[in-house]
Amino acid sequence: MAASPDAIVEIPTPEARPGPDRRWVLAAALLAMIVTGVVFVTVTEPRVPPVNWARQTGPTGSVNLDSLVATADGFAMLSGMTVDGVQLWSSPDGMTWGSQPLESAPSQLAPVDEGLIAYGVRIGRFITGDDAGWVQADREIAFPAEVRSRQGSGRPSVIGGLDGFITMSLFGDVWWSADGSEFDQVVAEPDWGPGQTVNVPFDSECRPPTTTSPDVPPLVATDRGFAAMISSNPAEPFGIWPVCEPEVWFSENGRAWTDSKAFFEDGAYVYTLGWREGRFTAVGGLGIGAPAVWTSTSGREWEQIDIFSSLSGIDLYTVETGPAGWVILGRDSQGSETVGWTSQDGLCWTPLPAQIDGADTAITAESILLFDRVIYPEIWVGTTTGGRGSC
Repeated sequence: MAASPDAIVEIPTPEARPGPDRRWVLAAALLAMIVTGVVFVTVTEPRVPPVNWARQTGPTGSVNLDSLVATADGFAMLSGMTVDGVQLWSSPDGMTWGSQPLESAPSQLAPVDEGLIAYGVRIGRFITGDDAGWVQADREIAFPAEVRSRQGSGRPSVIGGLDGFITMSLFGDVWWSADGSEFDQVVAEPDWGPGQTVNVPFDSECRPPTTTSPDVPPLVATDRGFAAMISSNPAEPFGIWPVCEPEVWFSENGRAWTDSKAFFEDGAYVYTLGWREGRFTAVGGLGIGAPAVWTSTSGREWEQIDIFSSLSGIDLYTVETGPAGWVILGRDSQGSETVGWTSQDGLCWTPLPAQIDGADTAITAESILLFDRVIYPEIWVGTTTGGRGSC
């Protein structure tokens, strides 16, 4: 049968090409907006400085500054001998100060656990804190005759750790004491290596000739014991600051010491060693006006921190550690202006503001105190902010 001319032929609708899911389009657009916002905020937000600095006035009256340290409750400063005798000044924040007299004539402070040791040429005493302030104990500490009370670097001759106290002479001798009542010699000079006695003439190419002085080697207490830096150069005497081409020695208990065989590059010298929260920092240089700062987590392998190795015309002398972080101090090579940096982790360093001057520093959990004997009683107090600074 023929088809009817009025028959309707249905043509199927062509299949539509698949298109993008609108949900994915919206998600991609939203993600792009978030990324753009984060980048904008990161670039434009004001960077909070890690420390806010304020000029303050230090203790006034009969003050002859000798020693500054951080304590568990703030800062302690020894006046040295004045018309009122020796005074111990203390402050919770570096802004308000109180004082009390000390018996005998101590010239140096050393922090030990929750207290202090105030000592002079041969005799020291423990000082502990209570609600009324500092209390000087009756029990004396008798140091070996070879131990100096003051060093060219200003660092103490005695250091406390988890397992007693260590004191050292200019000749590389080390004494250990469990409680300060009696010291036993645990290292004699030859045990450290090939060094000579301090009074022997020497010629060293790695030493800045204008900044040497008698001193004990850099020595720190860590969570695993003690670490010391001794020169590896056979032409070097003991007891000269800084230490030329140092080797690092370790002791778990202060009595037995081993050489780590860690070695710094030829010509390197170290003024000061610091340790905090598993990181060592050594401050020195490779020549006059050529500063260097090395860091290590083990004390056996060291690497330079780039920000310092790129400087010139600067000499770095001090690294100080405390609960709030690290401070490195030095001067320009003409010795006229202070330079310095602060850090919260020992890796990221922020320069001190140009107007700040100071050669001595101490660090608590919330504050950093800087002062210089030349401009005293002006001091600088830095309050930590939690800011990330320049990193």
